[in-house]
Amino acid sequence: GMVLLGFIIVRAGRNFRWLQEVNAEKERIGSELRIASSIQQGMLPKTFPPFPERDDVEIYGSLVSAKEVGGDLYDFFIRDEKLFFVIGDVSGKGVPASLVMAVTRSLFRMVANHESSPDRIVSSLNDSMTETNEANMFVTLFVGVLDLPTGRLRYCNAGHMGPVLIGDKVGTLPVEPNLPIGLMKGWKFVGQEALILPQTVIFLFTDGLTEAMNSAHARFGDKRMLAVANAVLEKQENNPEIIIRRMSEAVAQYVGPAEQSDDLTMLAIQYTKAPRDVRIHRAITLPNDVKQIARLHEFVDEVCESLDFKPSTTMQMNLALEEA
Repeated sequence: GMVLLGFIIVRAGRNFRWLQEVNAEKERIGSELRIASSIQQGMLPKTFPPFPERDDVEIYGSLVSAKEVGGDLYDFFIRDEKLFFVIGDVSGKGVPASLVMAVTRSLFRMVANHESSPDRIVSSLNDSMTETNEANMFVTLFVGVLDLPTGRLRYCNAGHMGPVLIGDKVGTLPVEPNLPIGLMKGWKFVGQEALILPQTVIFLFTDGLTEAMNSAHARFGDKRMLAVANAVLEKQENNPEIIIRRMSEAVAQYVGPAEQSDDLTMLAIQYTKAPRDVRIHRAITLPNDVKQIARLHEFVDEVCESLDFKPSTTMQMNLALEEA
């Protein structure tokens, strides 16, 4: 009996130490995930309104991860009187998706700081992601560039859902589906354009909104999402923060006690200034010397770049002026 009792005590002691080690490891992993979540959230804009000094745009965003870290992203910034913005969803969940999310957001900032064409931004992101995509993960993405003086929106979609426009009525922005980024290097992404009227809200979201499921595994769906948008418009609450809050409330009420199945990200951008015609006036004076044509080329390149002309158009203008 004493031998048996001693055996039980030894085994219990070993099990206790094993449990202590397991709990310590779980606590370490939990702590690292909390830190990772804090770092990830810190990469996203979280001060709203982000541009209180401006009267031409209002923005509000929200990201709720299904796990400690997630694969959704959104970002925006203003450069040269243009609002650059992006929303994306990485395939998969958890730590791997969060790492891809961080890389995608960083690449977007880096490329968009010197490139103004959405399709070229997406193409550059795709080529960079494809070269290092050993895990075969992909990212659905929507990139937009809104010219704040005129309301001209240029955008490129990469396998993402089309945004909803909430203005004098509720509608969807037509998008070319394209491929998600990270699947095929050299894919030709199609860019598109639209004119955003004053007071219109561009509402962007990930599939965590429309595919949110209740206890019966039924999805929230596009119809409910559009119904919320119409209700907001009818109550004259067409404001980015209110729209996102109403969507969040509607999803929470629909899902109820069911566990969140996917990351939920929303970004609402309201163009609040009447578009105006933009004119520029720049001049150059050249002496009567054929060797000065190179200066003319530089001048034309600078003006065309400020107006976002295509390289082919700039080349044609340079050729015509040189011949003249």
